Amino acid sequence: MKKLLQIGSKLVLASTLATTFTFSQAQAAPEITIKAAHAASATNTGHLALEYMDKELRERTDGKVGLEIFPNGQLGGERELIESIQLGNIDMVFVSSAPLASFNKQFFALDMPFLFENRDSVYKVLDGDIGQELLSSLDGVGIVGLGYWENGFRQLTNDRQVVHTAEDLKGLDMRTMENQIHLMAWRELGTNPAPLAFNELYTALQQGTFEAQEGPINLFRDMRFDEVQKYISKTNHIYSPFVVLMNPEVQYRMSDQQQAIFSQVFQDAKAYQRGLALEADEAATAELVEKGITITTLTPEQLKSFSSQMKPVYDRVEDIVGADFAKRVIEAAQ
Repeated sequence: MKKLLQIGSKLVLASTLATTFTFSQAQAAPEITIKAAHAASATNTGHLALEYMDKELRERTDGKVGLEIFPNGQLGGERELIESIQLGNIDMVFVSSAPLASFNKQFFALDMPFLFENRDSVYKVLDGDIGQELLSSLDGVGIVGLGYWENGFRQLTNDRQVVHTAEDLKGLDMRTMENQIHLMAWRELGTNPAPLAFNELYTALQQGTFEAQEGPINLFRDMRFDEVQKYISKTNHIYSPFVVLMNPEVQYRMSDQQQAIFSQVFQDAKAYQRGLALEADEAATAELVEKGITITTLTPEQLKSFSSQMKPVYDRVEDIVGADFAKRVIEAAQ
């Protein structure tokens, strides 16, 4: 009996050690950790795509490659995140396309207001030669452009009144991104625009520093802007994708096989994220209506009151990126 008890104890101990070892292996940090960050919330579809990438990378590389994700602007606003990629302090980020124009002027071409009619025209440009050309242009400033995720058409929101036409905008104090074309466009429409880091926007709206802002509907919902803004006008004035960026040195930490796996996982994540974003827009719209937010869909004639004032903005973009490139982008979007 004593021998049986000893054998039983050894078996239990062996089983416990095996279980502990297996659990420790499963929880072990990957050999290669890619430090990823963004300024959006942890419920944003971009964040969910990073979580998807982390899961898939760990599974497909037997736990050797994974992500460590920092959401909510923990490591800085979008401009700071781009600079951190250049410095090598962060490995991977996704940011709106507008701040990138400060690092490479060709990205101003995506800021031409009312350039895209729908998502089909967007994807034709971004996933085609022009989109790749823009990504490649970042090589010269120490950034690898991985691709484009869905951020969505930008809409106008405010806490003063329903906006139907450009005339309703006169005198609004408005937050925009740090981008000269965005600032110029809203000045042409009669607002008083000023840039502000996205992670500071909620407080600025709450304190009345700004009466209006603009951005995708699902981001409006994610950031709880419905607590400080009551009116949304569906202007679709600019489509600003999330651009996914990486520090060039990251690839050298991975083997050729791991790099191939990473590339495939990123492509899978792009499809996954775009699908989530489309669903999020629809869900956000329904949820915001239930919360009492007034969402106004503008007629073609009302939209014309905005778009008809954009010629000086298009002329400015041509001055910056070159008339030939601007023309190519416009033609590709049609």
